[in-house]
Amino acid sequence: MTNAAHQLAVAAAGTHFGQAPRQVRAAYRDFMFDTVAVMVAGAAHPSLAQARTTFKASAGRGRASVAGFHEGAPVGVAGLINGAAMTVLQLQDGHRRARGHPMSHVLPAALAVAEDTGASATAFLDAVMAGYEVSTRIGASLGGMQPLLHDTGTFGCIGAAVAAAHLFGRDRDEAERIALIEAAIGNSAAVALFPFRDTCMEGAGVHHLFVGLGVQNGLNAAFGALAGLNPSIGTLERFFGPRAGEAFDPSLLVDGIGDDGQWDRFEIMAAYLKWHPVCAHLGPMVDCLEILRARLGRFDPSALVEVRIETYATALDYDAPDPKSDLAARFSFRHAAALAICFGPLAHDGFSPERLHRSQVTDVAAKVTLHAAGDLNALYPANRPARVVLVFSDGTTETAQVLVPKGDGALALTRDDVDRKAAKLMGSIWSPDHQLELRHLINSVEGNSASTLPVDLGQALRQPFGV
Repeated sequence: MTNAAHQLAVAAAGTHFGQAPRQVRAAYRDFMFDTVAVMVAGAAHPSLAQARTTFKASAGRGRASVAGFHEGAPVGVAGLINGAAMTVLQLQDGHRRARGHPMSHVLPAALAVAEDTGASATAFLDAVMAGYEVSTRIGASLGGMQPLLHDTGTFGCIGAAVAAAHLFGRDRDEAERIALIEAAIGNSAAVALFPFRDTCMEGAGVHHLFVGLGVQNGLNAAFGALAGLNPSIGTLERFFGPRAGEAFDPSLLVDGIGDDGQWDRFEIMAAYLKWHPVCAHLGPMVDCLEILRARLGRFDPSALVEVRIETYATALDYDAPDPKSDLAARFSFRHAAALAICFGPLAHDGFSPERLHRSQVTDVAAKVTLHAAGDLNALYPANRPARVVLVFSDGTTETAQVLVPKGDGALALTRDDVDRKAAKLMGSIWSPDHQLELRHLINSVEGNSASTLPVDLGQALRQPFGV
């Protein structure tokens, strides 16, 4: 039996962010900035307010920052609370082959440990890259998740553990650092979550704990490795992969590691950022509606007879037919389509019950029909296609089709897109001056960051919301 954890640990231990090609460092900058913006806007959402306050009040003080709170918290609690904010708006990062959200797990873990241990910018960025590159390979090896299993809290937990262990071992010799990261990989593979997929479509708030607990579990797994608690050999191959993955391929665990034991491909370059505040499977549909809006201009939604949505079958597994909450509506093809048709481009704060229950929205939602199309099924997962046909009462039709959603592949968000998205999200809670401060801090990761970057970033995140 191979021991992929060791090979991954060798590559992770040898990760040097500053030596990566410029375009790779630029991609990491964009994903870090996007993740911070998504996190803080999600943290400010009213649906999470009571949970954040409750967890924070139970924790005591610590050196790790929690978005929007002036006082710090212990590492694990900061990871839990910050992680829980990632999925509230359904705007978190994604990775196509891994089919999950690795940066959402890795960044909160790396920041919490870097603040707590006084790590430099170099150590922090190395840890982020190491955790991300490990977790995406593990996610890609799964071949999708087992039925009814949600991806959040699973392989992302392992990325969080790697980032933490990388920081814990930064002053150790190479062999000790590799051993520590290897143990953290095995530990986190043994304790990763196996969360229930349908919670999100049903609008259950526990869904937000999946990332939060995934981060916290990863941190605890790394602490365990530091304390000498070791895993069974081959936990990735013997347990995690077969139990989590629908089509687990162990050979993919170490794909992209060269003969020298280092990364010969950076998975961040195959990742995507979401443009629409909905489940990623719904994004292509919303793109189609934007194309139709640009083509037709304003039109009367009451003139519609049918809104025919065609997509791949897997996407329809994530449909919430009758959403009762903000979260569930972000997984509803019918209601996301109706909101986009009635109000225009979907806003991150545009899923309130008041909007959902407007008669115009419910009328349009009732006209939506969903279909798994054979030609589109054949294109997934290499592409995420959708087709929308608007049928009007005068007998005319208008059709739009996309194969790749905005934010992915050849349609990756530009730097300007990333910055505009972040400004819109952070603009709902912080002043322009404070947004600029955060942007300046994260821009520095591409060049010469101040050694105090983790602490500076944490302090900026502590700014109370609304100030």
